[in-house]
Amino acid sequence: MANLAATVAAFERYMGFPPARTRTVARRLLEDGILTPGAPGVAVEINEADATLLLLGVASGATLSRVADVTAELADTVPGGIDVNIMPSAMRPAKRAAFDILHGQIFNAAHDPHAVVSDLEVVESWPEVVFHLPEGVARFQPIGTLAGHWGGSRQRRSTRIPGGAIALMSHHLFGEK
Repeated sequence: MANLAATVAAFERYMGFPPARTRTVARRLLEDGILTPGAPGVAVEINEADATLLLLGVASGATLSRVADVTAELADTVPGGIDVNIMPSAMRPAKRAAFDILHGQIFNAAHDPHAVVSDLEVVESWPEVVFHLPEGVARFQPIGTLAGHWGGSRQRRSTRIPGGAIALMSHHLFGEK
């Protein structure tokens, strides 16, 4: 596990996020109980799951008053907005949210220097997370969203983070020392 200061430094060094933004988003996520808090007098320790949520929150571009809600919404997005819970149980696949995919990639990159991490794109204009894979893109949207349709009436604005940067950050923070 890494402390918050090391995480903020890694977000700046490897992905270019301003430290002030990362610290402020982390504080908001801690206040809303999304990140795991530290004990009194003990620095906050960030694990792979916390780093995943913090990355989604910082990349979301959401205002500080909404960053916790937006982070939770982005973490719960599913492929194509399809609710697998309405499928018959005999043919229902496991529900995979954007959090599960990104958390798995961060965990694997931390413990395997040869792990492949896809580029991550977080859309600011509406809730959408896009994984850019060698075989194509995987769009994760809120349940019930029309897949392949423009998510709003505004211009699409997003932040794209190279997979190599995520892998370096993961290995630096959580890899074997």
